[in-house]
Amino acid sequence: MPAPRELDPTYSVAAYLGHKIRREREQRDWTQQALAAKVFISRVRVAKIELGTDPPNPSLASRFDKVLGFEDDLANLARALLNAQVRDYAKAFLARQLEASAMHDFSIVVPGLLQTEEYARALLLAGQAGDPAEADRHAERRVARQEVWTRERPPWMWAVLDAAVLRRATGGRATMHSQLTKLREMCERPNINVQILPENTTMIPGSVALLTLPNGDRGAYTEGFVTGAYTEEPSRVERFQRVYDRLHADALSACASMELIEKAIEGFA
Repeated sequence: MPAPRELDPTYSVAAYLGHKIRREREQRDWTQQALAAKVFISRVRVAKIELGTDPPNPSLASRFDKVLGFEDDLANLARALLNAQVRDYAKAFLARQLEASAMHDFSIVVPGLLQTEEYARALLLAGQAGDPAEADRHAERRVARQEVWTRERPPWMWAVLDAAVLRRATGGRATMHSQLTKLREMCERPNINVQILPENTTMIPGSVALLTLPNGDRGAYTEGFVTGAYTEEPSRVERFQRVYDRLHADALSACASMELIEKAIEGFA
């Protein structure tokens, strides 16, 4: 068997995280296969994590923490890595999103906190036309942020979606069927409401997300094709609130919207 590849733990956060896992595994005299079985992933994935080439998301890092006795060390490192890989313009928004008590979104795609990993990956590949492996990592991390729904007091979310979201075969029929099924399931939660904006109304060429923090502070995030902006300046937040209110006023009721979602699921079956 070849000797394990040497890794400089000071090279990056991902390398340091992988080094910690490998060192603890070797001290316990476990093989990569044995550790993989304990955290429910493949041996190949463990090898990549230990090399720092495919770092775990916070959820998987938490499983490593429990198995290796690191408390929350690895999960915190994974969160720091996640934040470091986000575009600068989105960092403040994503940080506030995890703290928010209420969210009001208008989107021309399914919002990130409601996406399946396959749907997220399809959007990333279409928008970036980049490396599939990199899209996999970003999609995994995007979905990992959905741990916000496991909080003791999860946020309230009200999302208005453009009707085209239900018809556009993002990622193919199977991906859309899975995504819309998840959307329906998420809508069954008392704190999540989704309404559809009909196609015979005026929409905006982008997305708007409004956040309300537990202390009452508010923020607004807007995004177009490749760039976005986050602001907590009251007059700008108020402006985007009016934009959202106008779209929300034109949206179908929750019941009528759910009927459209059900029909769309059947259409992609």
